[in-house]
Amino acid sequence: MNEIILFDNSEIRRVWNEDKKEWYFAVPDVIGVLLESKDPKAYWRQLKKREPQIVTVCHDLKVLSSDGRKYKTSCANKEGLFRIIQSLSSKKVEPFKLWLAKVGSQHVDEKVNKRLTAFNKLKQSQGKFKETAKGRGVDDLGFKRVLKAGDEILFNTKELKEKFGISDDEDADTKMHEILLKGKDYFTSISDFNVIKEDVEGEEDIKEVHKQSNKWLRDSIKEGIGRNPEEIPPQENIKKLKE
Repeated sequence: MNEIILFDNSEIRRVWNEDKKEWYFAVPDVIGVLLESKDPKAYWRQLKKREPQIVTVCHDLKVLSSDGRKYKTSCANKEGLFRIIQSLSSKKVEPFKLWLAKVGSQHVDEKVNKRLTAFNKLKQSQGKFKETAKGRGVDDLGFKRVLKAGDEILFNTKELKEKFGISDDEDADTKMHEILLKGKDYFTSISDFNVIKEDVEGEEDIKEVHKQSNKWLRDSIKEGIGRNPEEIPPQENIKKLKE
């Protein structure tokens, strides 16, 4: 099982080892967060050359990437990470130790995990859609507007974040029910597929494709459970579940 957790508002991937009943964390992610490095993989390679014995606390595990595929990545459990960060010079090391002591000992809550899994899958679908849109003339801010337009159709409101009780800079997906997360994941993939199939270019036209997908999702939810998406109450913020 793969999932993403947040330290200092930065993402760190981790993998659950069912046999050992513990989490293994992606070492390059940790290095990138603590050192604010633009190339944490290169730093990790240098560190292994400088301290060859450090590899004994790591395992190469398949970790989910932003493109939806899994790649072998150096991972370490809580104790292994404590050893690795001893070799890093960063003001974030001590706060990270306290954070790691907590999250490294967490067990898997199956009910929570299903929602986390749905959230992570949605982020991967959105990441793939973003790359498609980027290649067709849509920058980061433009893509945020594309997603926002889709949500406005899905929930029949422009005040979604107010409804969910979150600030403008927060991600509304973090408070959505598992049903909505799964539906958005599926129909985001449909938007991505249709943009490619119909060779759509530019923010406005891609936005229209995504709005149509979310209209289909809205109709499907209403037909399937007899409720409009905005009638499904928000849930606890995903970020709090990851703390």
